[in-house]
Amino acid sequence: MKRRPQVVAIVLIAAIVTMAILGICIGSVRISVSAILQSLFRTEATRTISKNTVYIIRNLRLPRVLAAILSGAALALCGLVFQSVFRNPMADSYILGVSSGASFFVGLAFVTGISFAEFSLPLVAFLGAIGTTTLLFIISRRNASSMLLSGIALNYLLSALTTLTIYISNRQAESILFWTMGSLGNTSWSKVGIIASVLLVSSLVTYRYCDAMDLLLMDDSTAISSGLNVKSTRILLLAISSVVTATVVCFCGIIGFVGLMSPHFVRIIVGPKHKRLLPLSMLMGAAIMLFSDIVSRFIIAPSELPIGIVTSVLGAPVFLVLLRRRNRGK
Repeated sequence: MKRRPQVVAIVLIAAIVTMAILGICIGSVRISVSAILQSLFRTEATRTISKNTVYIIRNLRLPRVLAAILSGAALALCGLVFQSVFRNPMADSYILGVSSGASFFVGLAFVTGISFAEFSLPLVAFLGAIGTTTLLFIISRRNASSMLLSGIALNYLLSALTTLTIYISNRQAESILFWTMGSLGNTSWSKVGIIASVLLVSSLVTYRYCDAMDLLLMDDSTAISSGLNVKSTRILLLAISSVVTATVVCFCGIIGFVGLMSPHFVRIIVGPKHKRLLPLSMLMGAAIMLFSDIVSRFIIAPSELPIGIVTSVLGAPVFLVLLRRRNRGK
């Protein structure tokens, strides 16, 4: 039985708010909810809170929570776009190797010294993401059935090349290793601002193409007869998803399966229409990322587990279930 989108949205927003508060509370320094409210709203009672606590809330925990929300929503958007363009419910920027392509180029930038500034990395990551996406697009046009396997092969190849760059450059090994496992630990307000800006523009443009994505799920002849320019629409949507993927990889590293799980769960609840799927998938992605971040900080506290490991543990079974259903349908 399909649920009303409004009800699903309310439940997801409530879950996001609850986990966001929990995400600010937990850590090596435990913080109360009252301290969070006092710090955020700058009440007179803020004077009773230590400066260290205020600093942790405003400059460490809050940017991290916002980064989790934004990056989760961004990955969900990318997953939905890839699934629509390639007509494959198992498509995802991580599984298809797009994230690995962005990560590999970032690794090369570190090794060769191209990354002269922090914010030059998004451009380098975008080149890797768009290159991998273009290759997948060419493969899917010639043989759509081999696209998923080709993406998995590319993922392994690019991951191996990234490992090779780590092996070659000992001095940059720790920095490059960050991209391969995913982490929200180095989040700052400037990074949050960039992710938010990219996500806002991308989501607004993508929402305008929701009806087009509905048509892309059909065969090309039906979409063309409905007046859709299939080629230009696919190129635009893939370019958008590549930019968003590159941004997330650049600042948060490789975080897998969020883009796979989020649209799949929402599609089961509200159906396949993209005007419902897009905003709810983004909310679902934010909720999954927040949950994964909390688990990554809690499971081996006071140490921290890379968030990419948590999302992979959660997402791999979903991928296997989808693969089994797909094989049964053939």
